[in-house]
Amino acid sequence: MDYYPSPNSPTSPPSAAVFNNTVHSIVFNTRDEWFMGRFTLATMQQWQQSEYGDEDRFAYRESMRQYWGTFYSNLENLRIVIKLNEDPATMDNMLAYGANENQIACARIMMAYTFNIMADTWGDIPYYSYGSDNPNFQALQLAGETEVIYPAYATQEEIYTDILKELKEAHDQLDATKAGFKIGDVIYNGNVAKWKKFANSLRLKIALKIRSANASLANTHINEAVLAGVFTSNADNAVFAFESADKNASPMYRAWNVGNRSDFAISNTLVTLLKGENIRETPTGADLNTNPFPGLLDPRLEQYAEVNKDGNYVGMPIAESSAQAAVIKYESLPSRANIIDKPDYGIVLLEFSEIAFTLSEINAWDQTHYVNGITASMQKWGVSAPDIAAYVASVPAANQRNVLTQKYIALYMDAHAAWTDYRRTGFPDYLVKPGQNYTVYDPATTTYHPFKLNAIPAEITNDLPKRMQYPAYEFTLNGDNYLDAVAKLAGGKDNLIAPLWWDKN
Repeated sequence: MDYYPSPNSPTSPPSAAVFNNTVHSIVFNTRDEWFMGRFTLATMQQWQQSEYGDEDRFAYRESMRQYWGTFYSNLENLRIVIKLNEDPATMDNMLAYGANENQIACARIMMAYTFNIMADTWGDIPYYSYGSDNPNFQALQLAGETEVIYPAYATQEEIYTDILKELKEAHDQLDATKAGFKIGDVIYNGNVAKWKKFANSLRLKIALKIRSANASLANTHINEAVLAGVFTSNADNAVFAFESADKNASPMYRAWNVGNRSDFAISNTLVTLLKGENIRETPTGADLNTNPFPGLLDPRLEQYAEVNKDGNYVGMPIAESSAQAAVIKYESLPSRANIIDKPDYGIVLLEFSEIAFTLSEINAWDQTHYVNGITASMQKWGVSAPDIAAYVASVPAANQRNVLTQKYIALYMDAHAAWTDYRRTGFPDYLVKPGQNYTVYDPATTTYHPFKLNAIPAEITNDLPKRMQYPAYEFTLNGDNYLDAVAKLAGGKDNLIAPLWWDKN
């Protein structure tokens, strides 16, 4: 069987090479200066742009929507990994890279990971399933025995239900008595037991997300995933580590040091939160937002950011124009040592701290899981043991606001997950909202600089975006199905404010 429609492509490539290249592309393109830097990091006020300002105010460029095509290209390559390990003509040759069933299961997990991000971004999308014959799952059918040029958009309920099933089946398919990927697995280096935990932990995360939409389905998967075994320490974290050479360096290192970009700074919202301070509405007015951790300096601040030219930590505001952003000079950059000048930075797909906070929520805001989440996050970022102990001894006790705000802090550099949590829960409630006035304090000049978050899209009035619009080429290339998907959105328009199926907040 020819897995590549192009006659110039190999018909039987090494599955390990395809898997490695595909996972690299998935990780790089979801965490680069565009999809994360100008989209989710800016939207969730963890970074802001220091040269431009439109995306910070939710005017997302068409090129950002077109990551859609990159996602599907990567998903097709994962499908090829599966087919290479199933086809009698190639499966024996693929044993050189690991047991067939383990390669298939890892590809299924990465498919679930990718489709989850896509559905969380757009809503209904064309979907492919390895283990389901649902006629609505029509994506990735341009090669082989069937051909679907105009795939239908599956509903979010169908997609998430199948993703959870896929993760359960992939976990069960993984056989720890046989070899995992012998090469090409940068995340776990072929450790099948770790892949099992990753499948369970991702399943737990997704199940919690949909609990308000389908409690019965969610609780079944939550209970099964925890029983099967989720992350228990940072040693379980799913991390894609890049290399020290520029060619294979991390995306943010390449943006700064290869692309010569310097477009971002850590946000005023996050810096103020980590300092234990409130955001003031006007220089002489009331506090806009109250800090859940008043007066408590978070030691992660010096791991997340650099001091500015005056030796202070000052966050970047959401500028009211690109021209305004370009003349602001008091902002702090993201950490050079830990992020922007670290070519071998390890991008975390899913980590123990997120799972610990998830377990705290599931268990009625449990204190032990809450502390575990804070501790794991600080340990991952290199905070000293005495500083961790001092912070944990002082941090307010677990409740909904505190747990979810600490989760937001821990999800620094995984802003898409933070955006999903915000839409699901409304936390952190510390963020600046559209239409609000706020100030940024510069201690070097003892000056409060006033700003207002004026959203650019007309439909954004008092909250953050709920989704990203579909790429414009979908109307041209798959118009009928695109229009059908748009008609199902709240309000029947392809805009930023239509809530997703699980967004009941």
